[in-house]
Amino acid sequence: MMQFLEKLLEFIFLPSCGVCGKIGEGYLCEKCEKEIEKYRLNHTLNYSKNNIILRDNSNTKNNISDKNKASNMNDTNINQSVSSIDLIKKMHILEYKDIVRKLIIQYKFNDKSYLYKTFVKIILSDKKAFDFIKSYDIIIPVPIHKRRYKTRGYNQSELISKELAHMCQVKCYTDVLSKMVNNQVQSTLNKNERLENVKDVYKLIKPEKINNKNVLIFDDIYTTGSTVMSCAKELEKAHVEKIGILTLAKD
Repeated sequence: MMQFLEKLLEFIFLPSCGVCGKIGEGYLCEKCEKEIEKYRLNHTLNYSKNNIILRDNSNTKNNISDKNKASNMNDTNINQSVSSIDLIKKMHILEYKDIVRKLIIQYKFNDKSYLYKTFVKIILSDKKAFDFIKSYDIIIPVPIHKRRYKTRGYNQSELISKELAHMCQVKCYTDVLSKMVNNQVQSTLNKNERLENVKDVYKLIKPEKINNKNVLIFDDIYTTGSTVMSCAKELEKAHVEKIGILTLAKD
């Protein structure tokens, strides 16, 4: 029913580009799509148990910044282990800078929840990202605390995850992982503080829903990886088959 209403509204009110506002070319116009492509990474990394990079499968149309290269190579001690998961694949779609950074900030903090449609269009416009998502059974968005949800009105990662699940015909569960602590915002902390800030924050609620499944964690921004790796450690308690991580942008 909800999907029908959405289609009806799109028919009555033509969707506009989330970047420039142009009407009639969907949620991302051709001109803005070309601009966004300059920041595309589709950067796939394979991590071992202790989060050390084993192989870099970058697919960039422009060179990754030195900052990102350094971040990738130093991204080794985020978590000590994910006990029985031998390999965690991560895909980062865009570089978090310039117009990408501006859009994500507007989406999260300026009450522009409708931008999730634009971000989904960006993610799925590359077949590699589509195939990566399809290799998993379930998408689980990184949860936010109920107080933050009440203030913001939505979970930015959940909106994107649900649409990705619908488009890729996989499941999206929002009741498996819960954020129990309304901790400090990660962006205000340094790397070591971020690690401490996410300890014992997330709790596995319904392990039976993901037991022996391939699970993909989705988050909007990846900086040190402390948030998504904390979620991965908790989800691993359900004896999942495989865990992957997809992020919209890498800082």
